[in-house]
Amino acid sequence: MYASRDLFVGLEVHLPYLGDHLKIRCSRFWRAAMLASTASCLLVAGASAQTADDNAVAAANDAFGTRVGNDNVGLYNANSARGFNPQSAGNVRIEGLYFDQQAFLGRAMMRGSTMRVGLSAQSYPFVAPTGISDISLPMPSENRTVFTGNLEMSRPTGPNNLFVTASGPITDDLGFYVGGFPAAASRAQAGGPLNRWNLGVLARWRPTDAIDVIPFHYIQRTDNDEVVPFIYTAGDYLPPKFDRSVFFSQQWADRNQDEVSSGLIVRVRPFDNWIVRGGVFSSELDRSTNYVVNYRGVQANGTGTLSVLKYPSHRTLSYSGEVRATGVYTTGQFRHTIDLAVRGRDVTRTFGGGTSVSFGTSQIGANNPQPYPRYTYGVRDKDVVKQYTPGVSYGLQWANIGEASVGVQRSYYDRSFGKENAVANSTRSEPWLLNATAAYYVSRDFVVYGSYARGIEEFGTAPDGTANAGEPLQARVTSQVDAGIRYAIMPGLNLMVGAFEIKKPYYDRDAANLYTVVGDLKHTGVEFSLTGKPIPSVTLVAGAVYINGKVSGLTVANGTIGSIEPGLPPLTIRLNAQYAPQWMHGVIGEFQMNSETGSDANRTNTFKVPTLTTFGLGARYPFNVGSTRLAARLFVDNVFNAWSWTVDGNSGRFSPNGHRTYMVRLSGDF
Repeated sequence: MYASRDLFVGLEVHLPYLGDHLKIRCSRFWRAAMLASTASCLLVAGASAQTADDNAVAAANDAFGTRVGNDNVGLYNANSARGFNPQSAGNVRIEGLYFDQQAFLGRAMMRGSTMRVGLSAQSYPFVAPTGISDISLPMPSENRTVFTGNLEMSRPTGPNNLFVTASGPITDDLGFYVGGFPAAASRAQAGGPLNRWNLGVLARWRPTDAIDVIPFHYIQRTDNDEVVPFIYTAGDYLPPKFDRSVFFSQQWADRNQDEVSSGLIVRVRPFDNWIVRGGVFSSELDRSTNYVVNYRGVQANGTGTLSVLKYPSHRTLSYSGEVRATGVYTTGQFRHTIDLAVRGRDVTRTFGGGTSVSFGTSQIGANNPQPYPRYTYGVRDKDVVKQYTPGVSYGLQWANIGEASVGVQRSYYDRSFGKENAVANSTRSEPWLLNATAAYYVSRDFVVYGSYARGIEEFGTAPDGTANAGEPLQARVTSQVDAGIRYAIMPGLNLMVGAFEIKKPYYDRDAANLYTVVGDLKHTGVEFSLTGKPIPSVTLVAGAVYINGKVSGLTVANGTIGSIEPGLPPLTIRLNAQYAPQWMHGVIGEFQMNSETGSDANRTNTFKVPTLTTFGLGARYPFNVGSTRLAARLFVDNVFNAWSWTVDGNSGRFSPNGHRTYMVRLSGDF
């Protein structure tokens, strides 16, 4: 049988594309062939971990962000943690290894993900600001071939898809997984259907206890993705409400794109005390058509100028990875851990060159189809980033007392930016990055922790209208300090409370109209997590975070902008509870509450979006039919159809929150 062993270390090597077919710029023939081959694989190979019992509430160890299959709970995700974007900060990992993610990695290749902040982030040798999003891959079934199916439908909008996988042992030391969406569709508002299919393939080879090889490849094609309009008001007021089921974009303004990610993980233990792990990945996003629908100058009655921006094809290709050697030595009550690592990325992006066509006055929330216009493109931009970061870390664990670590890295960052086929502007940074962590075990149930971390982050290019328009902005150092406690209130019920401060440079126009660093952006906050079973029949995942986002510097001092960061809700609360008493005979009742207090809606802090609180109710029922494990789930999101707006703080664009949605899902393991 294929033996299951703990993952211990990985060397990842990029998988070549095997020809242009993996770019999936597919003809109808190629798509049909791929679907047929997917079906064939499902019949002969095998799926990963079973899906009928996917339950993020039951799996969560804290309320900071857990995803299992289609289920996700918690305060944070890969795009938002402590008010910032972990992905743009370079804090995405695959099986603990550095990954520069540019393309979406869907469920066919993402078994789940966990957000690591505070104490949980200290298990990583090089902690970084804003938290870490760690992706787990689907591993082959160990003892037998397992097939899974997942049928999901949502109304009136949302995904309608069939997800199937198969996995199992091929030989005693080789296992195989394949999965994907051979049929998937969804609807944006009342627009046309979105069509998406994807395929993920993974193998795991364990010839000895000291070697673990995991290659994987993921492809996804999206067609007819209806673009949701952006709304910009003409003054310091909110847009009027409208029927969110009405399609008021344009049927021809679709987004079509291909996404490809691949890698090879090899974990090697060359000596008893040393493990070598590393990774090289590729991630490609190829967007063949892309539109942006805008309603600008919207009045209080909902009328504004409709314009549609179209871009030529855009492409982003990133190669990234990490190699890390870890040595562990134990002497008495002390455990010493040494990490020697180097990580890097090589990214090429082509984007921009779009032009906009105006269609005059139009009403938001009202269907107003327009004829397809003639577009002419401008010259695209090209952005190339090369970065590598070697580092060394030392950790000490003192049995029953505590632990501490310190790490140092030197990041070498080069970036060139300019128009295609033209001379590029360049920038270079070589900062030292330090990190330190400490935790003290007051008792078996009570831990106090603290950490400090520095990172490096990109900040785009100078915008149009500035004296240095189009110039690449130098990558800058960011920093984070956090501290908190973890307390086991009772067996199976854990409390975490932490405080943090994240500091980043703030870019804006200076007195000479140069777009440069004019001050600081600081997020100071407190986060709370309560997870577990307060009583045997109730499972709880409750989290809250309060963030004070402050801007300081020249433009605040001269009154150009306010000191409060727009678009950032000061208080966010997430509550998920499941109720499963014996008298319900296996039925699990579900309750969800999400609440965000109103954020400032513009940079001058003159008005706010309202507080939004939504509730979800549902039930799930896992059961057996013979040897087959099945689970049914019904869930209603935003039960009371609450309304509010989200706003992008820098641009001032508004989008409505989602309306009431009904979801039904049937899963099975065969």
